[in-house]
Amino acid sequence: MKLCKEMVEAMGGAESQYYTRFKSYSCEAYNILRKSSNLILNLFKLMERSGIPDISSDESGGLKLQEKFRLDLDDEEAIHFFQDLINESVSALFPEMVETIHRWAQYWR
Repeated sequence: MKLCKEMVEAMGGAESQYYTRFKSYSCEAYNILRKSSNLILNLFKLMERSGIPDISSDESGGLKLQEKFRLDLDDEEAIHFFQDLINESVSALFPEMVETIHRWAQYWR
């Protein structure tokens, strides 16, 4: 997840109602996606076999996607996990540097 401090400031800051709503909606969306994980993973497996270069080149892509869903957690634990992920992203030391590297990597593909 990439969420920089400027994005939080645009929502009114870490204590604003808009940022609080953002976190709440994000966690709710995450749990909704987790409930549909079987469908999403099956669709991803179909896409792996389709020959799409970015998807079919990584054989472990399906496992990586499954790990992102954290199906080992119940809904409440998943909310805490996702909130920690949001907080970790906001407090990351070099998000701009990572974004720049990502842009360069995409450019050279």
